[in-house]
Amino acid sequence: MIMNKRNIGVIIMGSQGSGKGTQAKLIAQEYDLQHLETGGILRNIAKEDSEIGNVVNDLINKKGEFVPWEIVKDVLNETVEDFDPERGIVFDGTPRRMEEVSYWEKKLQELGRRFDFIFFIRLPGEESIRRISSRRICEKGGHPLIMGKDVQSDEDKCPICGGDIYRREDDAPEKVLKRLTWSKEILGPVIEHYKEKGKLVEIDGTGSIQEVFEKIKKYINDRI
Repeated sequence: MIMNKRNIGVIIMGSQGSGKGTQAKLIAQEYDLQHLETGGILRNIAKEDSEIGNVVNDLINKKGEFVPWEIVKDVLNETVEDFDPERGIVFDGTPRRMEEVSYWEKKLQELGRRFDFIFFIRLPGEESIRRISSRRICEKGGHPLIMGKDVQSDEDKCPICGGDIYRREDDAPEKVLKRLTWSKEILGPVIEHYKEKGKLVEIDGTGSIQEVFEKIKKYINDRI
């Protein structure tokens, strides 16, 4: 496969609150890529009134834990197989465990795809907790909002559409701290794996959204 802007494969990993989801969307828009948003897929499943929906909801919203790979795998596998084979993919939220690394390397080979760029957005733990704890969502329009910037209290209305606002259950500080601990234990080996292969690109996530994106974009543009 010849690398070009439309068929590249990108992994975007990062500390909790690093903005990896936002960066994944920007990358997808910039290069016309498909976005495999693991977190969004799982949150949608958690809303379902089904056996799997109840399990996922209990894990991510009530316990603040990662969903086992065996539950996630079939959903993501089906999604990727339905993607346009002529367009690349941004992998957001996977792989984050070594079993996922092995799975995707084999799966992408079968599909004639590959990982061309692997980014890890690094952010200090204190900043991760601050950022995630301040996130709010508009119930009506789904607009992402920041407490202290877009709204000043949980009683405020969405400044965009006037809808009620809320904080996701898994954004509570104690659940964020729990996920940070899990990330170090689980994601650490994945980061080391790609670092040893010379494929990992670490990005400082403490800047603005645009500043972080410019670093990622420059790295990609210099190589395609």
